[in-house]
Amino acid sequence: MQRVILGLANDDVADDRQHVPEQLDPAKRPAIECSEVTYLDGASLYHGKAYSHIDTVIEDVSVTEKGIVTERLEEREPQLTEFIADPSNGWVGVDSSNGDWFYHTLMGVWGTSIHRCNIDVTAFADHVTNQREGKCWQVGYKDDLDDDDEDGQSKAGTVFHRDAHFGTGSGQYNQFGYSYLWDGVFMRGTVAQSGYVAEFNIDTPEVFARWLGEEILPFCSVDESPQTRLEDVR
Repeated sequence: MQRVILGLANDDVADDRQHVPEQLDPAKRPAIECSEVTYLDGASLYHGKAYSHIDTVIEDVSVTEKGIVTERLEEREPQLTEFIADPSNGWVGVDSSNGDWFYHTLMGVWGTSIHRCNIDVTAFADHVTNQREGKCWQVGYKDDLDDDDEDGQSKAGTVFHRDAHFGTGSGQYNQFGYSYLWDGVFMRGTVAQSGYVAEFNIDTPEVFARWLGEEILPFCSVDESPQTRLEDVR
């Protein structure tokens, strides 16, 4: 199984920046353990683990005879994430939302901002169903608010297995469980609008990365935050 939350580079990564540095100095953070796979076209894929301490702020609350007293305290929380990165195609995936700090680590290496992507699940579902003759085992959907709806509420739901098919509900899909053949390999997994991708039948990062590049990236986009600047993370 391979799973990632995808982040996309805002710009093309320059040739001399297309790498992920290994950093195993015990005195430095982040620590990065990294392996490199080189494709026939010369491009490289990087995968491994990254570890750092993330600054967090908590509120310490105490009760005295004069009232409730709160104090903001800073803590350093350890975070470990597994990653896959393809700098030539401008994407990096981490294994959970707690690992998105690694996007900021790579910003200084790649020389561009990196943002968590959105996946057009409805378009991907249509691609799998109509172009790949695939099957659906899960659909998550949220209908747009209907002015004629008596309760005035948007509707959402998730259906599985026999009840799941492309066309379930109406409006935009936010998750889609798929199964289909890709390049002779049986694929089964789930894709979410939030940038989460899980492929259950692939174990090797290089095959997973090639499938991501061909099948998932065409449906990815980024809503760039104007507050994020490269200078802030260098």
